[in-house]
Amino acid sequence: MCDPVTLTVTGIVLASAAGGVAAYGQYQAGQASDAYYKALADQNDREAQMAKDTADQQTSILQNEAAQKSKELSGDVKTIKGTQKASMAAMGLYGITADDILGDTVNKAKLDEANIRYNADISSWAVKKQAAEKGWALNNQANLFRMSGKQAKTASYINMTSTLLGTAASISLMGAAGGFGGGASAGGSASGSSASTAGSHGGLWRPQIIT
Repeated sequence: MCDPVTLTVTGIVLASAAGGVAAYGQYQAGQASDAYYKALADQNDREAQMAKDTADQQTSILQNEAAQKSKELSGDVKTIKGTQKASMAAMGLYGITADDILGDTVNKAKLDEANIRYNADISSWAVKKQAAEKGWALNNQANLFRMSGKQAKTASYINMTSTLLGTAASISLMGAAGGFGGGASAGGSASGSSASTAGSHGGLWRPQIIT
Protein backbone atom coordinates (compact mmCIF):
# COMPACT_ATOMS: atom_id res chain seq x y z
CA MET A 1 0.00 0.00 0.00
CA CYS A 2 1.38 3.40 -1.01
CA ASP A 3 2.03 6.03 1.61
CA PRO A 4 0.19 9.40 1.43
CA VAL A 5 3.26 11.27 0.17
CA THR A 6 3.69 8.91 -2.78
CA LEU A 7 0.02 9.16 -3.64
CA THR A 8 0.15 12.93 -3.49
CA VAL A 9 3.21 13.11 -5.73
CA THR A 10 1.61 10.73 -8.20
CA GLY A 11 -1.55 12.82 -8.25
CA ILE A 12 0.44 16.00 -8.86
CA VAL A 13 2.34 14.41 -11.75
CA LEU A 14 -0.84 13.09 -13.35
CA ALA A 15 -2.64 16.42 -12.90
CA SER A 16 0.30 18.27 -14.46
CA ALA A 17 0.36 15.91 -17.44
CA ALA A 18 -3.40 16.09 -17.94
CA GLY A 19 -3.37 19.89 -17.74
CA GLY A 20 -0.49 20.12 -20.20
CA VAL A 21 -2.15 17.79 -22.69
CA ALA A 22 -5.46 19.65 -22.43
CA ALA A 23 -3.79 23.03 -22.91
CA TYR A 24 -1.83 21.79 -25.92
CA GLY A 25 -5.00 20.33 -27.42
CA GLN A 26 -6.76 23.68 -27.05
CA TYR A 27 -3.83 25.45 -28.70
CA GLN A 28 -3.81 22.99 -31.60
CA ALA A 29 -7.59 23.32 -32.02
CA GLY A 30 -7.24 27.10 -32.30
CA GLN A 31 -4.47 26.78 -34.89
CA ALA A 32 -6.51 24.29 -36.91
CA SER A 33 -9.60 26.51 -36.88
CA ASP A 34 -7.56 29.50 -37.95
CA ALA A 35 -6.01 27.53 -40.83
CA TYR A 36 -9.45 26.29 -41.89
CA TYR A 37 -10.96 29.77 -42.01
CA LYS A 38 -7.92 31.12 -43.84
CA ALA A 39 -8.35 28.41 -46.48
CA LEU A 40 -12.00 29.40 -46.93
CA ALA A 41 -11.05 33.07 -47.21
CA ASP A 42 -8.37 32.32 -49.81
CA GLN A 43 -10.86 30.27 -51.83
CA ASN A 44 -13.30 33.20 -51.82
CA ASP A 45 -10.54 35.54 -52.96
CA ARG A 46 -9.75 33.24 -55.87
CA GLU A 47 -13.42 32.99 -56.87
CA ALA A 48 -13.76 36.78 -56.74
CA GLN A 49 -10.72 37.18 -58.99
CA MET A 50 -12.07 34.54 -61.37
CA ALA A 51 -15.39 36.39 -61.58
CA LYS A 52 -13.57 39.60 -62.47
CA ASP A 53 -11.39 37.89 -65.08
CA THR A 54 -14.43 36.20 -66.64
CA ALA A 55 -16.27 39.52 -66.80
CA ASP A 56 -13.29 41.15 -68.51
CA GLN A 57 -13.20 38.37 -71.08
CA GLN A 58 -16.93 38.61 -71.75
CA THR A 59 -16.69 42.38 -72.09
CA SER A 60 -13.84 42.04 -74.55
CA ILE A 61 -15.87 39.57 -76.60
CA LEU A 62 -18.90 41.87 -76.65
CA GLN A 63 -16.83 44.87 -77.77
CA ASN A 64 -15.05 42.86 -80.46
CA GLU A 65 -18.37 41.58 -81.78
CA ALA A 66 -19.71 45.14 -81.86
CA ALA A 67 -16.63 46.33 -83.75
CA GLN A 68 -17.04 43.51 -86.25
CA LYS A 69 -20.72 44.31 -86.78
CA SER A 70 -19.86 47.99 -87.28
CA LYS A 71 -17.25 47.03 -89.86
CA GLU A 72 -19.70 44.80 -91.69
CA LEU A 73 -22.30 47.55 -91.58
CA SER A 74 -19.86 50.02 -93.08
CA GLY A 75 -19.17 47.59 -95.95
CA ASP A 76 -22.88 47.06 -96.48
CA VAL A 77 -23.48 50.82 -96.62
CA LYS A 78 -20.84 51.25 -99.31
CA THR A 79 -22.50 48.49 -101.33
CA ILE A 80 -25.92 50.02 -100.86
CA LYS A 81 -24.70 53.48 -101.85
CA GLY A 82 -23.13 52.06 -104.99
CA THR A 83 -26.35 50.29 -105.88
CA GLN A 84 -28.39 53.42 -105.20
CA LYS A 85 -26.11 55.59 -107.36
CA ALA A 86 -26.39 53.15 -110.23
CA SER A 87 -30.16 52.96 -109.90
CA MET A 88 -30.57 56.72 -109.68
CA ALA A 89 -28.29 57.23 -112.67
CA ALA A 90 -30.37 54.76 -114.65
CA MET A 91 -33.49 56.70 -113.67
CA GLY A 92 -31.88 60.04 -114.43
CA LEU A 93 -31.87 61.21 -110.81
CA TYR A 94 -29.08 63.62 -110.06
CA GLY A 95 -28.38 66.66 -107.91
CA ILE A 96 -30.05 67.37 -104.59
CA THR A 97 -32.52 64.48 -104.76
CA ALA A 98 -29.78 61.91 -105.26
CA ASP A 99 -27.65 63.46 -102.55
CA ASP A 100 -30.60 63.39 -100.14
CA ILE A 101 -31.20 59.72 -100.77
CA LEU A 102 -27.54 58.86 -100.30
CA GLY A 103 -27.30 61.07 -97.21
CA ASP A 104 -30.33 59.38 -95.69
CA THR A 105 -28.71 55.99 -96.25
CA VAL A 106 -25.51 57.14 -94.54
CA ASN A 107 -27.40 58.62 -91.58
CA LYS A 108 -29.37 55.43 -91.07
CA ALA A 109 -26.14 53.47 -91.15
CA LYS A 110 -24.64 55.75 -88.51
CA LEU A 111 -27.68 55.23 -86.29
CA ASP A 112 -27.39 51.48 -86.70
CA GLU A 113 -23.70 51.63 -85.81
CA ALA A 114 -24.43 53.76 -82.73
CA ASN A 115 -27.11 51.27 -81.69
CA ILE A 116 -24.62 48.41 -82.03
CA ARG A 117 -22.12 50.23 -79.83
CA TYR A 118 -24.79 51.15 -77.31
CA ASN A 119 -26.00 47.57 -76.95
CA ALA A 120 -22.42 46.35 -76.56
CA ASP A 121 -21.71 48.94 -73.87
CA ILE A 122 -24.91 48.12 -71.98
CA SER A 123 -24.15 44.40 -72.07
CA SER A 124 -20.57 45.04 -70.94
CA TRP A 125 -21.76 47.20 -68.07
CA ALA A 126 -24.23 44.52 -66.95
CA VAL A 127 -21.53 41.84 -67.01
CA LYS A 128 -19.07 43.98 -65.04
CA LYS A 129 -21.74 45.01 -62.54
CA GLN A 130 -22.68 41.40 -61.86
CA ALA A 131 -19.03 40.43 -61.45
CA ALA A 132 -18.39 43.37 -59.12
CA GLU A 133 -21.35 42.45 -56.90
CA LYS A 134 -20.25 38.83 -56.77
CA GLY A 135 -16.68 39.86 -56.01
CA TRP A 136 -17.82 42.19 -53.23
CA ALA A 137 -19.88 39.43 -51.63
CA LEU A 138 -17.02 36.94 -51.86
CA ASN A 139 -14.45 39.38 -50.50
CA ASN A 140 -16.75 40.35 -47.65
CA GLN A 141 -17.25 36.69 -46.76
CA ALA A 142 -13.49 36.18 -46.95
CA ASN A 143 -12.98 38.97 -44.41
CA LEU A 144 -15.55 37.35 -42.10
CA PHE A 145 -13.74 34.02 -42.43
CA ARG A 146 -10.42 35.63 -41.49
CA MET A 147 -12.05 37.33 -38.51
CA SER A 148 -13.52 34.01 -37.38
CA GLY A 149 -10.07 32.44 -37.61
CA LYS A 150 -8.55 35.15 -35.45
CA GLN A 151 -11.35 34.80 -32.90
CA ALA A 152 -10.87 31.03 -32.77
CA LYS A 153 -7.15 31.47 -32.20
CA THR A 154 -7.72 34.06 -29.47
CA ALA A 155 -10.28 31.81 -27.77
CA SER A 156 -7.80 28.92 -27.83
CA TYR A 157 -5.18 31.09 -26.10
CA ILE A 158 -7.69 32.10 -23.43
CA ASN A 159 -8.81 28.49 -22.87
CA MET A 160 -5.21 27.26 -22.78
CA THR A 161 -4.24 29.88 -20.20
CA SER A 162 -7.32 29.10 -18.12
CA THR A 163 -6.47 25.39 -18.20
CA LEU A 164 -2.88 25.98 -17.13
CA LEU A 165 -3.93 28.26 -14.29
CA GLY A 166 -6.58 25.80 -13.15
CA THR A 167 -4.04 22.99 -13.23
CA ALA A 168 -1.58 25.06 -11.20
CA ALA A 169 -4.26 25.82 -8.62
CA SER A 170 -5.22 22.15 -8.38
CA ILE A 171 -1.59 21.11 -7.92
CA SER A 172 -1.15 23.72 -5.20
CA LEU A 173 -4.18 22.43 -3.32
CA MET A 174 -3.01 18.83 -3.68
CA GLY A 175 0.40 19.77 -2.32
CA ALA A 176 -1.11 21.55 0.65
CA ALA A 177 -3.40 18.61 1.38
CA GLY A 178 -0.47 16.21 1.17
CA GLY A 179 1.50 18.06 3.84
CA PHE A 180 4.13 19.62 1.52
CA GLY A 181 5.59 22.91 2.67
CA GLY A 182 4.32 23.28 6.26
CA GLY A 183 4.04 19.65 7.35
CA ALA A 184 7.77 19.00 7.96
CA SER A 185 8.17 22.15 10.00
CA ALA A 186 5.21 21.25 12.17
CA GLY A 187 6.54 17.74 12.75
CA GLY A 188 9.97 19.07 13.70
CA SER A 189 8.44 21.50 16.13
CA ALA A 190 6.38 18.78 17.74
CA SER A 191 9.41 16.52 18.12
CA GLY A 192 11.39 19.33 19.69
CA SER A 193 8.58 20.00 22.14
CA SER A 194 8.39 16.35 23.18
CA ALA A 195 12.14 16.13 23.71
CA SER A 196 12.04 19.25 25.85
CA THR A 197 9.27 17.82 27.96
CA ALA A 198 11.12 14.55 28.45
CA GLY A 199 14.25 16.40 29.55
CA SER A 200 12.35 18.32 32.19
CA HIS A 201 10.40 15.49 33.73
CA GLY A 202 12.29 12.34 32.80
CA GLY A 203 14.66 12.36 35.88
CA LEU A 204 13.95 12.59 39.64
CA TRP A 205 13.07 15.94 41.13
CA ARG A 206 15.54 17.26 43.56
CA PRO A 207 14.77 20.12 45.92
CA GLN A 208 17.17 23.05 46.02
CA ILE A 209 19.17 23.49 49.29
CA ILE A 210 19.15 27.07 50.58
CA THR A 211 22.19 28.04 52.66
